[in-house]
Amino acid sequence: MLSSEIRRYTLLFAIPILLLFFIQYFPSIQLLQSAQAEDVIFVIPGSSHPASVVDFDPPLQIIEQGQSIVFVNPDGVDHHLVVKDAANNEVFDTGVIKQNQFVSHTFSENGEYALECKLYPHMKGQITVTNDIATFTQSIPAQNLDVQLTRSPASPGVEVDTYFKVIFIDKETGRNHAHIDYALSFDDSDGNYIDGMGGHTVDGAEYGSFVFDKEDAFTPKVTVTGVDFLPINPETVQFDTVVTPEFPAAIVGVMMAVAIGSIILYARKIRRLI
Repeated sequence: MLSSEIRRYTLLFAIPILLLFFIQYFPSIQLLQSAQAEDVIFVIPGSSHPASVVDFDPPLQIIEQGQSIVFVNPDGVDHHLVVKDAANNEVFDTGVIKQNQFVSHTFSENGEYALECKLYPHMKGQITVTNDIATFTQSIPAQNLDVQLTRSPASPGVEVDTYFKVIFIDKETGRNHAHIDYALSFDDSDGNYIDGMGGHTVDGAEYGSFVFDKEDAFTPKVTVTGVDFLPINPETVQFDTVVTPEFPAAIVGVMMAVAIGSIILYARKIRRLI
């Protein structure tokens, strides 16, 4: 009876430690999305010309495993897109997409993918599917709007490119809300303002990368100043994030193993004393 009590209290001691590790190094597992944003890649009008500099918007789309991407063609000519994995194997073919048509595909495997056009081989884009991603959602009730902020990696490091995605969602329809004027900024722990990105989003989703130059706690803020081409009183929502140096997965694994091993030895020691 006493032995079972020891095991029970040992588990109660172990669980918080394990949760602490997972929350610290894998924060995306604790996040719940209140709305389903649409991840979209647009063919940029005029990208069929070989002189085009950027062919897709965004040129790099990062999503979580199991999510879908909608491929949209607003160009005045047909496009035929293909997605290839790192081994150059074709994993998805959109077929011919005519003007204003779209096709969706769900990515079930993590990895790096290349996006190309069969009709215009110079057109190139990138897709990353990863579980090292974290998504947070805040609401602006007065505008019936959800603001979804995604970052990858989930735990940003110092001097590491961190990818940010801001999506505005109509709470009534659950779809992306087009034509939002916004700004994404950061405050460090001393309250210093750091500019991020901003402007007018045509499709309700904007993307950018940011490099944190020091170990600190940064607060991302999204401020909305216009909806559907009409100015509004600025509405700001904020998301908490902490920038910490990256620990290699092997080190995290060793730390967890040491913690679990210590708990087991502790339990055995108590059992021998009893």
